[in-house]
Amino acid sequence: MEFITGTSQNLTNEVFLGLARYRHKVFIKTLGWDLAADAGLELDQFDRPDTIYVVAREQGDCVGVARLLPTLQPYLLGEIFPQLLADAPIPRSADVWELSRFAAFDFSSNVLSGQFSSPTAIGLLHAVQQCALRHQASRLITVSPLGVERLLRKAGFRAYRAAPPQIVDGHPLFACWIDLTT
Repeated sequence: MEFITGTSQNLTNEVFLGLARYRHKVFIKTLGWDLAADAGLELDQFDRPDTIYVVAREQGDCVGVARLLPTLQPYLLGEIFPQLLADAPIPRSADVWELSRFAAFDFSSNVLSGQFSSPTAIGLLHAVQQCALRHQASRLITVSPLGVERLLRKAGFRAYRAAPPQIVDGHPLFACWIDLTT
């Protein structure tokens, strides 16, 4: 498995379009999220020139994606889901980055495993950690379904809830801190 990281300008057109198609297949087709899509591509206002992507590929096929955003600019939790922080302030710091659009479904495999339990998901999470550390992040903040807690524990990460989970559009979500440094 290979992991590719970079901005939309650093990634090849093939890799960038592949991750947008993959996100469409995962988040819209498989999970049924009500997201905007154009020509089978899932991209939103947070897919900007400063957005860092981590893409897992196997035999040329996208099998996992993650998006990293600096919290000094607008990001998903701060703009769309601030209620998940309860009364805590919205993080805005050079060393805190947001992890979003994390998925690791291998659609080509005969082995069916959830996006939060596969070896690909754990490998992708470690690749995200390495990438974030290269950008001087010490912590990540994420909007996540509760299943992410199991993945983080299984992968050995120090993670904790920023506030109690809430039901959003019928799904239990929470804001989660992930410490990257030892």
